[in-house]
Amino acid sequence: MIYDDRVNNPFPFLADAILPSLVLIWPIAIVLLLPIVAVEAQYARKRLNLSFGQAFRVFAVANVASAVIGLPIATMVAGAVQNKIEVHFFGTRQTNLDQWSHGGGASNLARSLGQYPRWTLIAAAALMFVVCFLISWWVEAAYVKWWIARRESQAESVMPQASRTVRNANLLSYALVTAISLGVLALL
Repeated sequence: MIYDDRVNNPFPFLADAILPSLVLIWPIAIVLLLPIVAVEAQYARKRLNLSFGQAFRVFAVANVASAVIGLPIATMVAGAVQNKIEVHFFGTRQTNLDQWSHGGGASNLARSLGQYPRWTLIAAAALMFVVCFLISWWVEAAYVKWWIARRESQAESVMPQASRTVRNANLLSYALVTAISLGVLALL
């Protein structure tokens, strides 16, 4: 507990609520990993001259690598942007905390936790989506090109189209994730 000297009432220390709200997207990404890999592998297999099993394995490793790299980076970028938006439009967190502590203690604090409009979280999630897409494309294309280069017999015939194929496969999988997300939001 931290004590406010002006009021001499304890009030709870507030952690940054942006990061946890965006981290809620991570479990969704993990649950959708297998369908995403299946969509991308199905799209890429003929274009990269792979069997479905090869494509599935290659895109599974590429997607795990891009998730491990991309989700933390995208969360930090989107969280920073969301924080800037909230501070710009609604004041600093300390100012808000001071207002909460003077306005009725814990009951007022509980009501005030939802003070920021939902659009700030939606804007940050959309930015996170775009950053994840760009990182996915870059990491997955690099891995797929490396994997294809190891297969010398087919490397020259499919290497020029590998980046475009990975981009298009990611566009399809991100369209799937968008449709599922909108469906879930419509049900809420």
